[in-house]
Amino acid sequence: MRYEIISVAILMLLSVSFASAITYDISGMQKYVNDYNSKIDQAPDLLKGLLGNEKVNLEVIRNDGSVFLVGFDVEKARINRTVDGGFSDPTIIITTTESAIETIRRSNDPIAAFQNERNLGQVDIQGTNLLTSAKLEAVLSSTSVIQFFYNLLFG
Repeated sequence: MRYEIISVAILMLLSVSFASAITYDISGMQKYVNDYNSKIDQAPDLLKGLLGNEKVNLEVIRNDGSVFLVGFDVEKARINRTVDGGFSDPTIIITTTESAIETIRRSNDPIAAFQNERNLGQVDIQGTNLLTSAKLEAVLSSTSVIQFFYNLLFG
């Protein structure tokens, strides 16, 4: 269970990072996927094997009201593909606004900013089944787990 929680934390932070690093364009996504996969490839095999499989949809509501939607197909901690328009059957749905991402990205304390934006309803992360929902709730309530993986991946 601990490793599944960690995997959800990684996916959540990656989604915010991907969304903040791109101009909301699917063609620009591959560079960030490659960067992530090269970092996760360095993780111990045991950890990668326990991270699980998820289909993650990231929906960003742009400042102009349009929506950027991308899916991440994750297997054993690696993003195997991105899906323009997302999945019809995701296991995790992350919905946020462009302004929330900008606030998090500009913050001196991105973890606190993330939690604040989440409390304001500007970042919403939902599991589509009971197990995933439980994993998400555990991750989102653990600042230390989020901070550890934020530092590992983005510090």
